[in-house]
Amino acid sequence: MSSFSPGSDLIEAREQLHVLVDAVLAKLRAGVLPTRAEREKVDCKEEAGRRGRGGSLLVGEPHNQEAARQLANEVTCMANTPGGGALLVGVEDRTGQLLGAGLDAEWLRHRVYEHVEVAPAVEERRVEGVRLLVLYVAEAREPVEDLNGRIRWRTGGHCVGVDRAEWWLHRQLSAGHDPMAQVTQRTEADVSPGAIAVARRYLAAADSEAVAEIGLTAGDLLRSLGVLRPDGRLTAAGALTFCPADRTHIALSVWDVEGGELLSGPRQLAGFSLLEQVAVVDERLDTLNQAVRVDGRAGFAQNSVRQLPPGAVREAVLNGVVHRDWMQSEPVTVTWIEEDSAIQVVSPGGFVGGITSDTALTQRYARYPALADLFRALRLVEKQGLGVDRMYRDMVVLGHRPPLLQEEAGPRVRVRLVGGRPVVPVMNLMGSIRPEIRQRDVKVALIVHTLLHEPFTTAVELTRVLQRGEVETAEALETAADCVVGEAALITRYKDVWVLTDEAVSLLEKSAGTEVLRRRGVLPYLRPDLAGAEYVARRWLVSHERYSSGDHSALTGLTYAGARGQLERLERAGLLIRGEGSGRSAHFIAGPALAGQIHGPDSAGKGAQERLDRELPGG
Repeated sequence: MSSFSPGSDLIEAREQLHVLVDAVLAKLRAGVLPTRAEREKVDCKEEAGRRGRGGSLLVGEPHNQEAARQLANEVTCMANTPGGGALLVGVEDRTGQLLGAGLDAEWLRHRVYEHVEVAPAVEERRVEGVRLLVLYVAEAREPVEDLNGRIRWRTGGHCVGVDRAEWWLHRQLSAGHDPMAQVTQRTEADVSPGAIAVARRYLAAADSEAVAEIGLTAGDLLRSLGVLRPDGRLTAAGALTFCPADRTHIALSVWDVEGGELLSGPRQLAGFSLLEQVAVVDERLDTLNQAVRVDGRAGFAQNSVRQLPPGAVREAVLNGVVHRDWMQSEPVTVTWIEEDSAIQVVSPGGFVGGITSDTALTQRYARYPALADLFRALRLVEKQGLGVDRMYRDMVVLGHRPPLLQEEAGPRVRVRLVGGRPVVPVMNLMGSIRPEIRQRDVKVALIVHTLLHEPFTTAVELTRVLQRGEVETAEALETAADCVVGEAALITRYKDVWVLTDEAVSLLEKSAGTEVLRRRGVLPYLRPDLAGAEYVARRWLVSHERYSSGDHSALTGLTYAGARGQLERLERAGLLIRGEGSGRSAHFIAGPALAGQIHGPDSAGKGAQERLDRELPGG
């Protein structure tokens, strides 16, 4: 049975869509409305918020938030429609009048992606001198909910609601369907009552508005989740999730230390459905992941936190369950290390869909879209993705290292989270960030995490940390610079690099002394010893020709005199050479002992990279 190919299938569909858009634009140019068949694939949209009193047309804005939300909803409709479609923005739908589009194309694409995690191709076109935007939307591999939680697709020239079961039925009848969407001979009679009870419990815990679904009969609940067809048969995803299994799918063991004593071996879970096995492991991990009392935290309502963020633990396990290769028979293995407050999840099957350890934070791909959608409908995983970004954020805001995600021989994917006592000063800093919504921004969290361990950073260096391109990383830095702590900015520019502001550093030091911070690996560059000073100087000179006492003072928090004294000691050690110039022009360059460690721009921050490699996926 053939599988969906994003390469050949989408290229052919996109070319056909281009031809259709050209035909519609030609008709609009001639003052003729497109046919109903053409409107099935190409929808005309006026930018929301463009009408004033009496219906007068207002000047278009490049960053029109209302229009971005409107178009995000329309994009989901097209994505759910077989073959996808296109949106012509700047055209009055009923009359075909060319109104023009004021939205910035790149900004719109990014905002739509932020809203619904679908990134349409956006093309500027001009018809009769009027600027229009064309949004090309590919067919989704799984249902996409709009901003109101609806699943809609296009039929009869309009967007109409569709339930998950119908969407997957159509998907199964089309070429290249997901194996987990195919029909089985299992029926509602084969479903475990315990699995239904677990489903209702998870729905109730995640969404108080899901009461209507919770009170449904078992059959109605299964239909609402999209796994019970009109003919009464279950999809493969539904049978796997709700019917008793002939084997253990998730094997949890507990050790005191790695390679030490086995405290608790895997429980035999054959006979339980996959969903019931998830619940058993979930409850056991909840017991193992004990609360740690945390005192002296300004701005936090909690008196305690778990050794590992519960959401991150669940995401690690569910990533392994949903993304594993179900053609292999071995279970997902989950290992809890007591003394390290660590969890390790190993799932059969390697990375797929272009995902690697260097793109796992930003890349989205489901090996089995129907199974991923079912777990999303159960409110167990994140909307349009499995919450890897949340896993990163939840770890670093507590001062823990980011998750480790890597592919190993087998192939298998290993995810490791290491927790323990949180770093209270880091929690204080993260909890003080304003606007408050940025406390949930994974990019801001990772930028701060980097600067807690490195004296400075740049957009180039952060591309690997954020797993984004240089342009998007530069935008993330600007976003972080717009955040404040207290009365000052969170980060600021120093020459051509970015650093934490004095206000942010002061907040950290007020929560704990410098030595306490250093023992937890936070701000190791602040008022450093000579070895630390060498590290900061080397980091700077990798990408700069000269290093001054003013630079050293700004990066380490030392007084100017103290900074100059450290650099002079490095000079006597042969690590620095005093450059030509005096007064404000006084500076140092790399000496023989230091120059050998510097190999040009490609090694920018070699020591920093090695340090980050120990924390980042694949490191």
